[in-house]
Amino acid sequence: MAGSLTGGPGHVRQPQAQRRERMRTRLLDAAVESLVEVGYAGTTTLEVQKRAGVPRGTLQHYFPTRSDLLAGAVEHVARRRFDQLTSEFEAIPDDADRLETAVELTTRMLSGPSFWAALEMWVGARTDPELRAAFLPLEVRLFELMHTSIRDSFRREFPDDPRVPTITEFTIEIMTGSALRVLLTGDVSRNRILQHRWGNAVRVLLGTASADTLLDPPAG
Repeated sequence: MAGSLTGGPGHVRQPQAQRRERMRTRLLDAAVESLVEVGYAGTTTLEVQKRAGVPRGTLQHYFPTRSDLLAGAVEHVARRRFDQLTSEFEAIPDDADRLETAVELTTRMLSGPSFWAALEMWVGARTDPELRAAFLPLEVRLFELMHTSIRDSFRREFPDDPRVPTITEFTIEIMTGSALRVLLTGDVSRNRILQHRWGNAVRVLLGTASADTLLDPPAG
């Protein structure tokens, strides 16, 4: 009896809930990979099934429709981005230049596979009401969390400064636009220049640097 439960000496059978979660994650990872590589239009249930290496019935058991699959991918990507944002901002050293670091981390949040997958869902959500209903609340929450993290980071140096919320909003919008341009042009070096100059501009806007420093190159 014990052997049938454990699968033999030294082998412990995984609980059913754990096996289900592992399979669900495998399918969602395949969906995100597909969104990054072939886009929203190319991310069909058949494409995800092939990438995950599972029978069609397995995919349908977890996600009966494409809408169900994409809704699951929305949450999967959002959770990754929430975790990344929280951990990276919490890891900023106390003695760091928090202004520069916040701009850098914002840029990092708006790049990489998780962001690219989210962009594909932005495109799909424009014309897919079901996807938009699943996607928009999570995306709003993510940007609210990003706004709070950047604002709090700036306020370590500029407490109670009324300009901080607006500058935070500008930081997110400028870096988002820059990230979109990089995806189209592949010009990462220009993005780095913009990131540095925006950091200079924030100091000017907050009154800690003069306007003639705006085009100063990075130190070193």
